[in-house]
Amino acid sequence: MLAGPSASLRSLSPFELLDVPILERIAFYLATSRFIGPPSELVPLLCTSRTINASLRFRSNHHLYSQIFCQKFDSAAVTRRLSWGRTTVECFSEELRKRSTILTRMRHRNAENFAHLQEDLWAVYLILLENDGKNMAQLCLWAKLPTWIASVIEDKCQVPREHPLSWVKDIEGTSLVLWLLWMSSDEGAFLVCQLLHMLEPFLVHGHRFSSAYAPDAFFYLPLCAETEVAIPCTTGLPLPIARDFVHYGRKIKLAAPPLIPAALLNYVVRLEVRLDDNPLPSAVAQLPETRAQAAAMGLSLPRLTQEDIINFHFHTRTRFFGDYNGLGSERLDNEWFRTVSCHDPWAVDRPLRGIFYHLGSLTGHWNGRALIPYLQAHIDANMPNRRPSVQGVTWAHERISCVFKEHHCLTPDEPISAPAEAHGWGEDILNVWLPRRLEIKHGIDDLTLHDRETGKTVRYETYHADRENPYSRPSKMSSEWRCDLPPVSEDSQYETDDDYEEVFEQRTSGVTDIIITGETYDRESPAWGSFSFIGRVRPWDGFVVLLRRSVRERRSDLRHSF
Repeated sequence: MLAGPSASLRSLSPFELLDVPILERIAFYLATSRFIGPPSELVPLLCTSRTINASLRFRSNHHLYSQIFCQKFDSAAVTRRLSWGRTTVECFSEELRKRSTILTRMRHRNAENFAHLQEDLWAVYLILLENDGKNMAQLCLWAKLPTWIASVIEDKCQVPREHPLSWVKDIEGTSLVLWLLWMSSDEGAFLVCQLLHMLEPFLVHGHRFSSAYAPDAFFYLPLCAETEVAIPCTTGLPLPIARDFVHYGRKIKLAAPPLIPAALLNYVVRLEVRLDDNPLPSAVAQLPETRAQAAAMGLSLPRLTQEDIINFHFHTRTRFFGDYNGLGSERLDNEWFRTVSCHDPWAVDRPLRGIFYHLGSLTGHWNGRALIPYLQAHIDANMPNRRPSVQGVTWAHERISCVFKEHHCLTPDEPISAPAEAHGWGEDILNVWLPRRLEIKHGIDDLTLHDRETGKTVRYETYHADRENPYSRPSKMSSEWRCDLPPVSEDSQYETDDDYEEVFEQRTSGVTDIIITGETYDRESPAWGSFSFIGRVRPWDGFVVLLRRSVRERRSDLRHSF
């Protein structure tokens, strides 16, 4: 004789008697029926009964919440950049809980949320580095990211200058908010040009803030321990700001992104918006109208014409970050690996070291503008013990129009040495980390460098991105891969660094050094002058330094003031 259902089962409703996988499906479709925002629709369901709650609550069903996370947020980037220990259901569900809390704080913008500002800024920055469409939608459509950024900037500017979270004092927070401002800007966004005067101090005093993840005086990194004390007084540049942060349920050490590039990008796009409505200077009318007219008048070159100024003033524009959104998160892999790998210039072992520079990134035609401060005003603004207004510094604009080529030193060849700086601290940054007595010979498919000081000659292969084999000779690509990550323990909510070492799986490119050469675009040389370019890429973080030299004598009328 078969026993009937127990009393406890008879007391349950038919809904409560459903199998857990069926309940999960119901909960999943309920939570994701509205794409944007946290899965708040689950709250009434979880309150239905203890039985339902026990089956679907967070700590009992990581599988459900990880599925919700992957439906609402992008996961391709973390899967690509980190090992499988970061992509478990526990990691994804924990990240869903954290992001739901942070997005809710952003949406409500309460005064007490200021205490969580650094955590929120870091979380949003990492979310944007992983954006493939879903993340930006959650931030903009639900958390109102542009409004939140404006509110953060206003709050940081209203607190006293000496406050640890003020606009000028909190370099870490200000750098993050400026990068968020840039990464959320597109041509259709409302660009507040009033922000220009808030960005000018960073440009005028740019030498006081970071432009890279390590001082630019050093080409060879990591540094030796003996330089630790001397760096701040010899380079004058701040070291990376490092912070421990919980990302996908595990602590990770991060380096704050450099402030100056973000300040410059935000400044230039807003300046160019303002130029659209500004009339040309009256002096432009005194110039020849066209290049043909200038030639007919027998004027010496280089010489600006009205058409040159009009083209530069109204049509030379910086591309917005949003213009590249169609490329997805993969284009931001470089920034991610700098963030997780460049927090300590002395660290020999960097297990998360990835790709910092994509081969061929600089190859091709480039157009833009150089902002050059008027010398005396700039000197006065940076004199010690004086506080002249940075608004007194005016800027001359020059058009930069050039063609760059990349030249790669391939294994097993050894690259040309970077000579030490004259005073012994770092390498010769003023000569782009190259020997002073360097002979450069350009070939069709190569660049030959000869150091007359040491007698060393090195051949660099010119990189041709449009070819199936980008080099004139077969390159020896290393097939050595980094090992993957051991299994994650389930005993602790947050794993510590001692539990296991996390590494990034990668293959080396066979490139040991990158030299950049370039020249002014032929069409712009008669107007803005002819220049040659030489540069080098620092392998530690992909930092690029360029040196521009005048091919002909430069004329003072080539600068265009606004």
